[in-house]
Amino acid sequence: MRVRYWRLSLDDLRNGTYPIDNVNHWEIKCLQGDHEHFGVFWYRYGTPFDKEPVNGICFYYNEIPVEKVKDIANFLSSKFGGKIAYRQTRVFLQGSKEFADKQSIAQLAEELSSRYNAPIEMTLEFERIDKDQQEKIITLPANKALPIVGPD
Repeated sequence: MRVRYWRLSLDDLRNGTYPIDNVNHWEIKCLQGDHEHFGVFWYRYGTPFDKEPVNGICFYYNEIPVEKVKDIANFLSSKFGGKIAYRQTRVFLQGSKEFADKQSIAQLAEELSSRYNAPIEMTLEFERIDKDQQEKIITLPANKALPIVGPD
């Protein structure tokens, strides 16, 4: 089964444990105002750019000034590499460093929050997890877990 943990805080992530090999998606959402926000994310199997998946870190944005979008892209590229590609309201860092460990995600979330003066919330999604594993191996807050219906 798949399960998503959402609205995680830095403390939730730092105090929790989970199997890195089962992470298939993470996201750090950065709030900038009522409607303004951006989110940095990664999908294990790549993010669609047109019809082909692009591997690496990406971000989306909503009502963020162009200067800030470029700053976010340059900041992420300086940290993780990758070729910057823009597509509508998404930015791809093709070939950038990929990671799913809690230390790297928490560090990036903290840096984004500080650099852009943004409250953050995080999401982690796991695949190939049965109920027993979820209860014994994943120690993220159980009240923030959402089972995802359908095949892994």
